[in-house]
Amino acid sequence: MFVASSAILLVMDYFDHPAIPAYILAGVLVGRFFPQQEMLSFVQIGLSFLVFIFGVKMDPERLTSVARESQIAGAVQIAVIGGFSLALGHYLFGFNLLNSILFMLAAVLSSTLVGLDLLDREIHINLTHGRLAESIHLTQDVIAVLILIALGSTETMLTNIPQNLYYGLSMILGAVVFRQYLFDQLTRLTEGSRELMMLFSISILSGFIGIAQYLDISIAAGSFAAGFAVSKYPYNIEILDTTGSLKDFFSAIFFVSLGALITFPNSRILLISALLLAITSVFKPYMVITSLIMQGHNKRTSYLTGMSIDQVSELSLIIAIQTHLVGIMDDALFQAIILTATTSMLISSYTQRHKEDIYSFMSRHDLLPDAEDTIRTHVDGALEKHVILVGYDTQGKRLADKLKEEEQQFVVLENDPEKVEELHDRGDNYIFSDIMEDETWKKARADKAKLIISTIPLRKASEKIVGLETDADRILRSESVEETKELLKSLNVVYVNIPDMTGAELLADHIEGIMENRNYKEELRRKNMLELRRYLQSDEG
Repeated sequence: MFVASSAILLVMDYFDHPAIPAYILAGVLVGRFFPQQEMLSFVQIGLSFLVFIFGVKMDPERLTSVARESQIAGAVQIAVIGGFSLALGHYLFGFNLLNSILFMLAAVLSSTLVGLDLLDREIHINLTHGRLAESIHLTQDVIAVLILIALGSTETMLTNIPQNLYYGLSMILGAVVFRQYLFDQLTRLTEGSRELMMLFSISILSGFIGIAQYLDISIAAGSFAAGFAVSKYPYNIEILDTTGSLKDFFSAIFFVSLGALITFPNSRILLISALLLAITSVFKPYMVITSLIMQGHNKRTSYLTGMSIDQVSELSLIIAIQTHLVGIMDDALFQAIILTATTSMLISSYTQRHKEDIYSFMSRHDLLPDAEDTIRTHVDGALEKHVILVGYDTQGKRLADKLKEEEQQFVVLENDPEKVEELHDRGDNYIFSDIMEDETWKKARADKAKLIISTIPLRKASEKIVGLETDADRILRSESVEETKELLKSLNVVYVNIPDMTGAELLADHIEGIMENRNYKEELRRKNMLELRRYLQSDEG
């Protein structure tokens, strides 16, 4: 399995393709040599660890600013798509009630493993669509875990649902208590040792899986509870860092095993899979996009959020595998779910890579729902010879304070409702919109600005700012040396901030210099290039 996936991954990487298709293709090629029952065991082992990783990443407190919108969008999607797919399974394919429900679950639930991994960058830098997607996936995963708990293990499936729910919810409640009251004390015993932290987290995972097995409930529920038990910031960041190589290992096991489960489909399997894929990859994302637009989010944020759920959930796969093993799932439905999950994850890896191009195409051809003007502005006086500050994170707040201290007129462009409320309370000028939309820059009067400062380390955002038709100088942010070198080729880019090189206070001093001395910007460009050269020659570079 690993020899095949390594060889294919090498070829795919050479042609700049994502890793997921390589793993799945390797599974398709080598799967003929393994019994399907053995591959089902591999899938469940890989998924248990990956569900644990998702639980570690989960931080409910961070999602409160978008919880209402995401929950409404998720509920609308589940209600509409769920009702439609339930009827489709029963009346078109003739499934009994249980199999119709299983068909519905495959249609409405989305892959956290694929969807959030592909959005990891956006989530890390706290972009709104990343947090909306994270919140929707969290809601769906909680539903899936409750279903897994209710089903019980493969030995006790459907025999005692109330008892299973009691045991499972008690275990999750235990994880909550552990996270709140015991986790901090136990982590102090590791005394900062990365090795001990990794062993500690794996021990917690083993313990909760053992409890789940003892209670005869799904080990995926135990993995989820274990992940949540150790998800407290900032320790969860260290756990994710130390278990990163294990995550890659189990991801490979999961995707290769998934590819190996694919069998040659008959016409009935193809029909079920085709309709399930249409629901998953088209209708489900469109429902979320429509719901978010109706709640006041701009088209691009809504689109990027919706496109994060265009896959079949790995938890749906666990449900399918467990019900298949005890013989209560229709065999054609099981094969169709495996085929659709594989296909949707393949498609998703490419749609995420080309999401901006797809969005531009859909916008040009009016394929997205119409939206009212979602741009909210709060500007005191006419904007002229002003500074446009993009992003209001920690660095953005320090720069805003510096601009206020210099009595320099500025406007903040922000797409996070929570930060916009903070700007409103401070009485600062702001525009609540997406910086990738041209209308945002018209509202900000970019053609009249004298300086644009971006605190967002996204290449697309920097390229958008560089391409604006304005004489304003630009200060950008990047986390890549190669990207910095490319951005500095534009004469309007005065400085590119790499966080490892430049702190917020020094950047504020540079802004003060640009404001007070017209010749400062040329000297600053020269210094930036010199800093870059020194950084490349240093150990950090």
